[in-house]
Amino acid sequence: AYAAVSDGEARAEADRWIRGAVKVVEPSREDIVKSCRLALAFEKLLEEESATVMTVDCYGTMWDRTIKLPAYPCLGFTRLNNLGWGGICESDLRSAMTHIIFQGLAGKPGFISDPTMDESKNSIILAHCLGTTRMDGPDQPAAPYKLRTVMERQEGVVPQVAMRLGQ
Repeated sequence: AYAAVSDGEARAEADRWIRGAVKVVEPSREDIVKSCRLALAFEKLLEEESATVMTVDCYGTMWDRTIKLPAYPCLGFTRLNNLGWGGICESDLRSAMTHIIFQGLAGKPGFISDPTMDESKNSIILAHCLGTTRMDGPDQPAAPYKLRTVMERQEGVVPQVAMRLGQ
């Protein structure tokens, strides 16, 4: 599926993500293009399988360098969540099932998070490699985001989303 995505499609998608970002912090343009190619491959794969949610063992494999994907799936998962589908990290089937149920009930995207309280800023850090920029639904305006690398590895591409206060 990755090889079936044209260079032009991947670069056009990368341009959309770069233009939409508040800032591109660490990732190179080529890393963004690779991540966008994978994101578009995910969409094609879901369409072929008549599926709405997918998960990949991204976290475990990145530590032992056995990841078989040409890019990290984080941006692709965010894109799926933005579309109203589901991209779930870490082959987390329980979270995938929960995502399907709650998205069906609420009609809005979800995401996986390991929350940490930051009392100095009266905020919560939602630590994980994905979210959604469209918490109000696929047809609603996107929240601001920066394009970052996966913190633990300093590689790949992750949208760091700034969700609005109280959301």
